[in-house]
Amino acid sequence: MRTHTRRWLKAELHAHCSLDPTDYKICPQSAEELCAEAARLGYDVLAITCHNLDVWTPDLADYARSLGLTLVPGMEVSVEGVRHALVYNFRSPAEELNTLDKIRARARADTLVVAPHPYFPSEICLGDLLARHIDVFDAIEVSGFYGRGVDFNRRARAVARAHRKPLIGNGDVHLMWQLGRTFTWIYAEPTVESILQAIKQGQVRIETRPYPYWDLFRFVATTTWREAFPLRSAPEHPPM
Repeated sequence: MRTHTRRWLKAELHAHCSLDPTDYKICPQSAEELCAEAARLGYDVLAITCHNLDVWTPDLADYARSLGLTLVPGMEVSVEGVRHALVYNFRSPAEELNTLDKIRARARADTLVVAPHPYFPSEICLGDLLARHIDVFDAIEVSGFYGRGVDFNRRARAVARAHRKPLIGNGDVHLMWQLGRTFTWIYAEPTVESILQAIKQGQVRIETRPYPYWDLFRFVATTTWREAFPLRSAPEHPPM
């Protein structure tokens, strides 16, 4: 029987690919290409969190494993209208997780709920809903999308301290050059259950560096252009 030992695992838990029903216009990489690049950069853990779609499949998980990656099932779901939440290992369709009450009711010991970029200036962010429903969330995200002097993560850090919630660093990766700037080290065995439990227990540390202003501009310019001139049409039958 195969056994694992706990060690520090390099993890990206917020990434998108070309199957994303919302961001397919701006994400050039397939799920397989994203796995391969993460492995090349020394990651041990990856979650592909497309909007309202869990792209995890046994075949994709096996492919990731062949590269040395543990692939964690996850989605970035829309809750309470257009607000975003990251959910992991629920294995439920997005419509069963589209309110915080539904997520609360379906949460288990082997699931994880994270508040992504909660206080960024956008209608998709949780804002004050986070503190009002703090019991739903197991951890709070420090988003890698920030620059020196422009950092909307400060309030997220304060709320995490006030409510004793772990912080995890994510790249919110849409373009593969975003990998490796902000990520999380998780002290766990390389299994989905161990990884999620370790996050809940705060066995994590964040590694992060701000974007140079040129890269912030490059991201905005690239995504704006691709919204106007999409790379591809919407995926018709993404895997479930």
